Amino acid sequence: MSTRRPLSLHRRVWPACAIAVLVAGLPVAGCAEVESESATGYEPAKLEPVEGDRKRVTFTAEAARRIGLRTARVRHSADDKVVPYAALLYDPQGNTWVYTSPTPLEYLRAPVRVQRIDGDSVFLADGPPVGTEVVAVGATEVYGTELEVPSQ
Repeated sequence: MSTRRPLSLHRRVWPACAIAVLVAGLPVAGCAEVESESATGYEPAKLEPVEGDRKRVTFTAEAARRIGLRTARVRHSADDKVVPYAALLYDPQGNTWVYTSPTPLEYLRAPVRVQRIDGDSVFLADGPPVGTEVVAVGATEVYGTELEVPSQ
């Protein structure tokens, strides 16, 4: 006599659901969640033009959670402003940027001038004031959203 218990409905249905989502190229977050977002025209981010060619990126809380966005404050060290290395972005022209977060879930690309990089720290010759929140995890996703690069 077998001591195996039958799989619960959740264990039998979830793998088929996940396979269907993966084949369709959608993020795996549970079929019901994906279906309701698709049915309601869910938009994970909103773009608003600001000066020059930049856009203000505003994410929903769910979108920020899914890409794992984290911020850190610009800190002061000796005479320098310091940001995490992961916050630093280079555009195709070689210009350097960080994303500031003036309010929760809102991100704005700000130019920086790098003085030096030491390990995981970037020392700035010029950039946002000390105490400014910058995107420390997920900056490339914010940049792709701002440039409206389609996700895979």
